[in-house]
Amino acid sequence: MDITDPEEIRYPAKISVWVRWFICIACLIELIYRPVFTYFTYAAYILCFLVLVALNGYVHYRVQTGRTVTLHWILALSAMDVILITGGMIVAGGFSHFFFYLLYYPALVWFAVFFSSYRLSFGWVTMVALLYVVVSLTAGEGLDFDARDEKALFARIVVMYAIVASVNLVSSSERNKRREAVERERELHRERIQLTQTIHDTTAQSAYMIGMGIETAIELADKSNQALVDKLEATYELSKSAMWELRHPIDIGLILEGRELGHVLQSHAESFTAITSVHSDVVLRGAEPPLSPVTRSLLFSIAHNALTNAFRHARADRVTIELAFHENGLRMSLSDDGIGLPDDYAVRGHGFKNMRADAERMGGRLDVESGMSGQGTTVTCVVEYNSVEGGT
Repeated sequence: MDITDPEEIRYPAKISVWVRWFICIACLIELIYRPVFTYFTYAAYILCFLVLVALNGYVHYRVQTGRTVTLHWILALSAMDVILITGGMIVAGGFSHFFFYLLYYPALVWFAVFFSSYRLSFGWVTMVALLYVVVSLTAGEGLDFDARDEKALFARIVVMYAIVASVNLVSSSERNKRREAVERERELHRERIQLTQTIHDTTAQSAYMIGMGIETAIELADKSNQALVDKLEATYELSKSAMWELRHPIDIGLILEGRELGHVLQSHAESFTAITSVHSDVVLRGAEPPLSPVTRSLLFSIAHNALTNAFRHARADRVTIELAFHENGLRMSLSDDGIGLPDDYAVRGHGFKNMRADAERMGGRLDVESGMSGQGTTVTCVVEYNSVEGGT
């Protein structure tokens, strides 16, 4: 089975374009070091070089900017490889050229990496072998049978088949292992989604009813018994804190179901306001690109922790969440109008440590700005798309 998941294609695609850049540099050295070409040959080589740079550069641009790279792009690159190598052989004089045929091998390797179907891979190598035979027989001076060139041609073609068979076997084995791992991960996802639904239907509902009961008890309590009223109000605050903490496993279930991060944050912010009475806004800028579940989960956890700090410690009246998607990365910031942070906030508890660790797991960074009382705190997470494997 071939690779079909764009996220699964991205990493080998990134490696393959870098290999082509390496070959480009080698070809450039061959062009400028002690050239012995005619004007026509030189012009043909330059044209092939420019085509290679243009298409490889465009695929590299799509990989680096987090855009989708499909098997169609990989097939186009593989076809370009074969066409340029074959064209170069024809221009160079066919079989007698000393290195052009070597370029068929990496081209076949990368095709077998992406297309692990035995029939497709062997159909491809057969087509390449036939092209090589035809070019060897017809281009330039053809084969020198007195020098036993046909034996060399046979050996080179056998090596082509051997390379494709070996790579195909290894890539198929790795793909089966990866497929089993993906199935296990999906099963874990299903269990986690069921768990979030169970929490929502049982524990969260119970916490909500307990909170309502305490609220009613506060209204009915004898106001002359201030100690009782204070105890009930403190317990009510604890019940709100418990309800808010339960929103993390519940709302992260939306991430696991495949919802966009911006949509989940809007829903989470509405729950935050309903539970804590702290007003919250969500500002979205740009179009959200496809982000991996891991990346969306880590960003969601950072947002939840920042909201928790605003509720429990900052005495904030308002929180603004801004999520901006740029061409090369994203920026998420949460700003409150609370009392700011103490000087030793970084070593208190685990909230900021966890947020910073989550940002670093994505290859990003976490910035914290805190002013005097009333100026609040801003927590900002910045992540570049090319630092997220699989990533985005």
